[in-house]
Parts: sequence; structure tokens; C-alpha cells
Amino acid sequence: MHRLESTAATAQRVVRIAVLGPFSLIGPRGSAAKLPKKAQVLLAFLALRAGQSVPREVLSTLLWGDRPTLKARQSLRQALAAVRAALSPRASEILVVDAEAVRLVQSPFVEIDAPDFEHLAHSKDRADLESAFILYRGELLAGLDLRLESLEEWISVERRRLASLRFRMLEKLAIARAESGDIDAAIAAAQELTTADPLREEGHRLLMRLLAEKGDRVEALRRHAHFVDILRTELGLAPDGATRRLAESIRQGSIEAPESPARVITPSPPASIVTGGTRAARPPADRPSIIVLPFVNLSGDAAKDYFADGITEDVTNALGRERWMFVIAAASAFALRSRAWEPLLVGSELGVRYVLRGSIRQDATRVRIVVQLTDGVIGGHLWSAHVEDELKNVFAVQDRLTAQVASMIAPAVRSAEIDRAQSKATDSLTAYDLCLRAMPYCRSGMAGNQTALNLLAEACALDPNYGFAYALAARCYHFQRMMGWRYPVDPKLQDGVRLAHTAVERKPEDSEVLWLAGLAIANIAGKLEQGLQLIDKFLSFNPNSANAWIASSFIRSYSGETDVGLAHFERARQLNPVDSTQHYQWHAAASALFFAGRYEEAGVACDRTLSEMPKYPGALRLKVATSGLLGRLDEGSRAVKSLLAVNPDTSVAAMRAYWRDVVHHSPAPVAAFLDGCRRSGLPEEPGGTDSMQS
Repeated sequence: MHRLESTAATAQRVVRIAVLGPFSLIGPRGSAAKLPKKAQVLLAFLALRAGQSVPREVLSTLLWGDRPTLKARQSLRQALAAVRAALSPRASEILVVDAEAVRLVQSPFVEIDAPDFEHLAHSKDRADLESAFILYRGELLAGLDLRLESLEEWISVERRRLASLRFRMLEKLAIARAESGDIDAAIAAAQELTTADPLREEGHRLLMRLLAEKGDRVEALRRHAHFVDILRTELGLAPDGATRRLAESIRQGSIEAPESPARVITPSPPASIVTGGTRAARPPADRPSIIVLPFVNLSGDAAKDYFADGITEDVTNALGRERWMFVIAAASAFALRSRAWEPLLVGSELGVRYVLRGSIRQDATRVRIVVQLTDGVIGGHLWSAHVEDELKNVFAVQDRLTAQVASMIAPAVRSAEIDRAQSKATDSLTAYDLCLRAMPYCRSGMAGNQTALNLLAEACALDPNYGFAYALAARCYHFQRMMGWRYPVDPKLQDGVRLAHTAVERKPEDSEVLWLAGLAIANIAGKLEQGLQLIDKFLSFNPNSANAWIASSFIRSYSGETDVGLAHFERARQLNPVDSTQHYQWHAAASALFFAGRYEEAGVACDRTLSEMPKYPGALRLKVATSGLLGRLDEGSRAVKSLLAVNPDTSVAAMRAYWRDVVHHSPAPVAAFLDGCRRSGLPEEPGGTDSMQS
């Protein structure tokens, strides 16, 4: 009896922190504690790094990157005080705070759902998997709305990582339940799988098999028909061979042997997987590899197969221009086309990370292409999209659609690669992985930017000839200047110029390096012609990069070629109208329109930018200037207030320094910009430069 009382008393003293699903904090006295939103995020960030010391600067910039440094530090102190009060009287045993860092201690007196979930989800034991299933109440910090770019990027990356881990956990749990004879519970877990990722075929196959083993063949076939409808509606594709064979086995009353959790694949792919007439070589391990399978003609007219073959070949060639990817072509003459190709089989045999499938529908007036990117290692839908056009000149349409498809696939692969690198063990990281880890941090406040630079320094140390690492580091310094994190003429920014030149010297043939280095040289060093030469050289290699066209748009506009700048903005929009960096594209349009003297239109483009990213400094600066020039002084005053909240030391003098190199090429637009800023009430001199240089 005494032992039970002791256990109950101990349980009452435990602090429980839940960040999966809606935030919850149960204090040591057993009552729910309320915390401000930012304090909730602070505790979640520490919870995911339980046992690790996190520098104060990282926390203050992550959560209050839109405030001056002193105010951000004060806000951090207030948030830490609120957390300590909620943890009292166990605060000193759970939260360690010193002058430099903060650490959430892994202690018998604290239970944190996220690290516990991650540990249990990697287990093979059913009891552990059941516990992990209970712990995952929803996505990280569900329902929390905090519109701050650095937070959105961090939360997005963590949510994707945890959701992917949950999918693998559910698959293992369903199999473990089935092996224990608990078929109904196994079916419930498999249903969770299909809900979590409706386009992932192995989840649907597992559910179909379990239903059939239960004896409910009708429901298993109904689920198959439902999945066929989803694929046809969403992607215009048919299920792969394994799914079709399973459905046929269920119809005939003979269920195939279940797939093992390791997904051992024994068949060999068709001999027509070739490159240049020979079997494709295995891709290098340190580069993302992709195979483009023959696109399926769904038009019902075999005569249109030539169009599907042409798109397949053109997309393959277009992706081949992305030199950071290893591209394998599958022979388009293979008789059964992509319906006979299984992504996991192809990925396993060739060691390819990604498999691209597609379909084409064509009638008398329009053509539609649907593409799906699949993980070739573990299976699963990663990304899908469709493009369509009016069918006038067939070859012109083919060129336009190919460019659009290729321009969307490369960012999708890059995003998948970033997710892969985030989940990779720290002791097995390559220079390439370190660059991928750095990318989400480049524009995540000054602390995040510095984190990216630290990761890129490690990458350069591992591979001193890795030009992309130097170019991405140069891009970090470009962000520091553009976002107002450093004063425009801070000598430290010249490190970015040096890194850009080093990138080009180490890897002049790497097209990805060229536009990144060119943008940094043009913006930081003010050498617009030299920067444009590098960007133009990149575009001669790869004209399907929306990012490079936007980079060109900015520099052309600053050089006085505003018509060309607008044309390059339009080119980027045509290539990728659903780009995740919409605000950056519209900022380019606003800049071109402003430098062309079209202030009304520039203001509209600024509004488009700010609707996507309300605290984007470049757009706020242009909004201040356009409002002043248009005589909308109340609007200008509000824009000044918003700009100073993000960059407190912005002033007319700072803007003069910002445009000091551009003024030689476009003196009238720069003079108008400064005049508009004055009219809107921007201070003539900065209140100080400490926060911008910190």
C-alpha cells in the first residue's frame, strides 16, 4: 500500500509536456498551465532538443527575429520567466538557464511526448509501437498560428519529418498487430496509413491484404476501386503492377504472400532500362538520382503515343541540365510503357532515389500532363502536379509543357532531399547533406543564417572543391544585406563576395553555382555586369530555372533594362506559377515596375508580395517609396511603421548606402526611391546600426 501511495505521489510531481497535437503543459501539481504562444513554441523547440544546450541568440532570433536585438532578448527573458513559473517548483531541475544557453533536462520529473515518440517509433516491439501511436496526437503544435518566416520554416521541416516517421511507425504497427492475430486492430492502423498519405500505394495494398485475410474480399476490392479513382482523378495514372496483381489475387480468392516490412524486391526490371543503348550505370551515392519512366498516353488513341514519347524524352533532357542531379532515361519504346513499371522495383535495381511517372491526356483542343514523383528507396508519393495548354502548334506546346514540368520537378526533388538530410544521422553526413541541412536556415533570421554558414563551413572543410557550398554561403551574405540583418556597407559582407568568387573558381562548370554566385557578386559587390554574365551563362545551360530568371530580372532592372527585367519575371511565372517563393517573384516584378517609373503598378506588385510575406523587408521598402511618390502619405506612414518594426535602423541614409552601386546605372530611379521614402516619413538618419550588424 505504501509503495502504491509513493508511486502516485511521484506521478503528481511529474511535469508533462505535449507538443504533438495542440500544445499542453501539465505542471507538477497536476494542473494545466497556460503559456503565451511564443513561450509554447520556445518550450517545443527545447523539447525536440531535450538534453541539448541551445544558444540564447538562436532562440531570440527564431522567435523574435522581427524585433531589434535588445527587445528580442528581453522577450526571450520574459518567455523563460513564464516557462519557469509554469514548471515551478520543479523549474530548476527541468530547465537550465545561463547567460549563454538554455537546456531542457531529460529528468525523471519530466515527460515529453516528441522525443519519447521518436524513440518508440523506431522500435520493432508492438508494445513500443502502440505507445508511439498513442503519443502522436497530431502534427507538431497543431492549431498554433504564428506568422513569422523563421518559425514557419522550422515548424514546416519538423512537421514533415515527424509525419514521415509516423507513417513508418503505422506500417510496422499494422504488421505487428496482424502477426499477433489482432486483425481488426491491424486494419485500423492500415486505414490510418491511407488517410495519412492517400497516394502512397503500399498503404493501400496493406489495407487490401488485411481485409482479404479477414475474409472481407468485397471491402478489399472496394478499397482498390477507390484507390484507382484517387490515382486517376489526382494524377491521371494507373496503380503499379504490385497493386494490380494483389487485386486480381483477391478477386480469384488467392491472396499473395504479404510484403515484408523491409520490402524485399526480388524481380529484375525489364532489360530496356537503358541509357545510350546500354544498361544504366549505378548513380553516385552523394547526388540525388532520378529515373524518368515512359509517360502514359491516356488519350485512347495509339497514334498519339509519339507525343507521350516526345514529352518523356524532352523532360529527361531538361532534367539533365540540372547538374546536381543524376538522371537516368528509361527507353520509351518499351511496349508496356509505364503501366508495367514499379517504382520500388526500379529504384531497388538501379539504386535510384526518385522515380518520375507521368501521363498525358489530349483531345482536339487541349493537352494535359500529370506527373508524380515517388521515393524509389522506401516507396511513397512525394509530389504531384499537372500542367495543361491549348493545342495549337504541337511542337510549341510540347516545348512549353516540358519547360514547366522540368522547372517544377527540380524544386520538388530538392525539397525531398532536404527532408532526407534532416533525418540522416549526424555522424554520416556528407558535404552535400550539410548543404541540404543549411538551405532552410539561410533566410531564417540572423541566427538561422549563421547556423547555415556554420553548416556550410563544415561542408567546405569536408570537400574543399565543393563549389555549391561556397555559392550557398555567398547567398547567405546576400540575404544578410537584402533582409537588413547587416548594414548595407558592413565590411563583413565582403566575405560573401570572396565566397562567390571561390565558388566559381572551384566549380565553374557547375551551373547551380553560377546564378548563386552571380547574384551575390551583383548585389553585394555592386558589379552588375559581372553578375549578369554568370547568370546568363547559367541560363544558357539551363533555361528552365525560375529562380535564375528572377535573379536576372532583378539585376536587369537595376541596370536600367526594365523591359527585359519584366520579361524575365514573366518567364519565371510561366515556368513555375506555383513556386513556393511567390513573394520573391512579385518583389522582382515590383522592382522592375518601380525602376520603370510605373509606381501605381509597382505598388500593386508590392501588395502581392506582402500578401504572401507581410514582413518582407524588400517589399516594405518599395511600398514606402511608392506610397510617398503617389502622395498616399497615410499608407506610406503605415508602411514606414511596418518596415521599422522589422528593420529598426532603416533610414534614408541607409537606403542611399543600399543603392550606392545601383545609382551609377539608374540614377533617376534611385533618386525617386529616396524622395518617396522621405515623403512617407522615413527618418533621414538611422537611430543606430547595432541591431543590423549583430
